[in-house]
Amino acid sequence: MLIVVSVGTDHHRFDRLLEWVAVAADRVGAEVVAQSGSTPALDGVECFDFVAADELAELMLRADAVVCHGGPGTIALARSARHRPIVVARDPRLGEHVDDHQLRFSAALAADDVIDRAASIEELVSLLASPRSRLEARVDEASCNAVREFTMLIESLNAGQLPTRPWRSRFLLRRVHRSPDTPSSR
Repeated sequence: MLIVVSVGTDHHRFDRLLEWVAVAADRVGAEVVAQSGSTPALDGVECFDFVAADELAELMLRADAVVCHGGPGTIALARSARHRPIVVARDPRLGEHVDDHQLRFSAALAADDVIDRAASIEELVSLLASPRSRLEARVDEASCNAVREFTMLIESLNAGQLPTRPWRSRFLLRRVHRSPDTPSSR
């Protein structure tokens, strides 16, 4: 069994996810390949700091299961590879992110029966020990294009290649003159 893991590209470490996956993989007898980002590699887990999105998609296509953080891009990528991902959302109370958007987003997707969530090692082991069927192949060109464009933007951002604009063009600077009869928008 091959498990592909993605912690995403956030600068915060996500040790908990890699530690849980290492324990779960040992219990179910699986091989793990992980995109580990800023998280240090673990023994027994083949880790790559950052993987280009097309390479990650290729790994996901070959995987028997995908375990990932709660980022929308990674979840969409896993689903485009026909997986129902197992999501371990980053928790800001543990220093894994700046806010709880991954917790809220993954809760909404789990409520809509789109993903499986693991809130403990035991839940992760149970989900990985159960047979995981692939999603129906669905060609949705608009979604595929959106994921591809989003991925290219993230890769450009990580490589420091996004175009910059002069400071003044980033802000709309104008003066509004109101007559005493003009109602205020406040």
